Amino acid sequence: DRTMSTLYVDNLEPNLGSGVHIPGHVIQTVQYTEDTDYSSSSTSPAQAAQTGTFTLNSSSNKVLVTANFLVRGQGSSGKTAARSAIYRGTVASGTKIRGGSEPQMYTQDGGTEQYAITCLQFLDTPASASTTYSIGFWRHSGAGNAHIYGSFFNTTIVMQEIAQ
Repeated sequence: DRTMSTLYVDNLEPNLGSGVHIPGHVIQTVQYTEDTDYSSSSTSPAQAAQTGTFTLNSSSNKVLVTANFLVRGQGSSGKTAARSAIYRGTVASGTKIRGGSEPQMYTQDGGTEQYAITCLQFLDTPASASTTYSIGFWRHSGAGNAHIYGSFFNTTIVMQEIAQ
């Protein structure tokens, strides 16, 4: 048995203060997509996709960054591997915010190549009113070249501002 309630309001006043603060809610979401292919023979991180500037409503908020892309590792000496990480800013002068000591897809067999749809995600604290994000990638020292194929599977980076 359901009972209905009625709410009577005689007067509504506008909120003239700073508004309601609800930590943890999404303030804005921006998606960056590209179809560019990248290749690297280096064992140091190379620049791949980079977003446009993401401007936050407050520099104290966090950014949930999610990157989806197709990575390919070429085999060499029985190892097939490629490494990738998310950077705040550019790969060359930014900060690696996601990766670990060996962030990679890796197999040790007689294969010549390996493809993997990769999803990297990190809750970042940029401590700035605006920022960009990049994907860095590089080859394993015992494997062949590393690639990101945006033309096969579009690279997507989603940035969500999270209230603190």
